[in-house]
Amino acid sequence: MPFELTARPFKKADLPTTQAEIVKEAKELIDQICVSWKKGKCYHNTLGLNPTLDSDKVAVQTYYTNREKEYWLSRVSEHHLDAATYERLVKVLNGSVKEGSHWELPDRTARSRIEIDYIETLTHVEVLETTDSGWVAVNLEYELGKPLTTREFNEWVYVVPPFKSSDNDIETSIVVSLVADAPLNDPVAHTHATYASVETLEYNLKTEQLTWKMALTSDAGGNVPKWVQNSMIAKTVAKDVSYMLEWLGDHKDSK
Repeated sequence: MPFELTARPFKKADLPTTQAEIVKEAKELIDQICVSWKKGKCYHNTLGLNPTLDSDKVAVQTYYTNREKEYWLSRVSEHHLDAATYERLVKVLNGSVKEGSHWELPDRTARSRIEIDYIETLTHVEVLETTDSGWVAVNLEYELGKPLTTREFNEWVYVVPPFKSSDNDIETSIVVSLVADAPLNDPVAHTHATYASVETLEYNLKTEQLTWKMALTSDAGGNVPKWVQNSMIAKTVAKDVSYMLEWLGDHKDSK
């Protein structure tokens, strides 16, 4: 059965096992965003700390669509980053590190473990296992504020280090997250939430231009109506771009 990016829960045995099929599905979804998805609001934020070569103003365009009755939201933004800043961004969002002229992924769990450093609402990360094909199972807990209860997620995460395709000046890195079919650590006090996504960083080595795209489908569970979630998530997802850039600006000495 062909692999499809969807919000359905995946058991370990259901996961795709080759990087080629994961990349194919991820790129097909991402490449459709600006072509066939409906354009949503464009959010504008001002960076307090700016690690980019642009002005302090950041524009993030959102898009949305329905895929097999699932509501998907995406964001697209472009940034001018020098090579060193780009490499730091890849290390944080992808977990890969540059060794000479090559990218290495020494720890497939790094990307998941570092999220707690820059996502304010994320309070717990537990790496459960890494499969032979490279998927990482993680358990995550988010505190969204009272009166909402703790949201608990189980996810499969797959990292694709930066690679070049036909254009030798452009390299792309990918992170895919799927819903893991696994029990909650605390099914009594926590609310079961789900999240699936694909995120890409596409960097032009010659022009130093970065195109950052992310698409997701999620359900916070509990008593929050889905239409309310959908109406609120665009602003939150768009703001994530500024949060990350400011975090990079505040951690310039990190390698």
